Formats: sequence, structure tokens, C-alpha cells
Amino acid sequence: MPEQSERTGIVSRATQAAPNWAAWSQEAVHLMQERNAAWTRNYSLEGCRYQWNLDDAQLVFRSESNEVVCDICVIGSVSRSEGTFCWAWANEAIPSCAQRGLERVREFGVTHALELLIQQRWPGGRPDGLEMAAVAGRILDADGVWIAETGDVTVFLALSNFRRRPRQWQCQGT
Repeated sequence: MPEQSERTGIVSRATQAAPNWAAWSQEAVHLMQERNAAWTRNYSLEGCRYQWNLDDAQLVFRSESNEVVCDICVIGSVSRSEGTFCWAWANEAIPSCAQRGLERVREFGVTHALELLIQQRWPGGRPDGLEMAAVAGRILDADGVWIAETGDVTVFLALSNFRRRPRQWQCQGT
């Protein structure tokens, strides 16, 4: 199976012949760690304030002088109280615009008979969500992944298309 692009990382030498999915998944984790470090460094985003919006399918980082925006694809979520991982495509609360491209992850699972990529919901916790975020990020050729916690739920996002824009709001002093 040929690589889709030089940057893709979907297929590696270790997985070209007979895929070892544990190794492939571990490679995905390392790939997303490298890509996360790269965008954080390239855009100087360490410690910046951020806000994500499902309706716009964007994550915005704010610094003193500008904003860095990227597109998001919600991968899935983990509920601590239920002890489950749920794919975004199985969650009616996630707008379709915030799932753009996620069907490729499910199709990859069908093609390679990977049940964790096909089942809507299954027993799992944060470590499982982190692994699914890395796997999905690799399949989607994402620029990185993001993890957001809100109460009982941890949401996993794939990030792409980073760009700078002038800051659109200013704090008003009194």
C-alpha cells in the first residue's frame, strides 16, 4: 500500500506488509505528539488562552497581538461516570460541521476490521480516548490533536488548517 503523501504518516515501513496495529497505533501517538509540539512552537501558543466552538468547528488561540485559528474535527468523547468512549459520529449533540472527515476513520476501521473504530460506543477511559485521538489524527492527516475537559466529559479533537488573523476583540479596561 503506497503512502498517500510524504506527510501523511498513515502507512509506515513497519506497517506496509502485514500491519501490526499496536505498533501502528503507537506510531500514531508519537506522530501526533510531534505535530502538537510543532504547531505549539511555530505559532508560539504555549500557555495562550483558547476557545473552541462546535458551531464554527474552530479552535481559537488568543495572544496579545493576534489570534491563531484552526479547524476542528470532534473525534469523540469519554464519560468518566459512564466509563465509555463514544465516537462523535454517534453523538447527535455534535454538529455535522464539527465532524468533517470523521467518516474516513470509520471507513478505515471497516477496511481493516478494527472494531474500536467501528463501534459507536464502548467501555473506555481517557487513555483510550487519547489513543483514538492519535489514531484518528493520523488517519485524517491532522496537524495535531487537542483534549478538552468539561465536567465529567473529555472531548478529543483533531486540528487542521492553522492560520493567523488579527485579533478580533480587545479587553476593555475600566
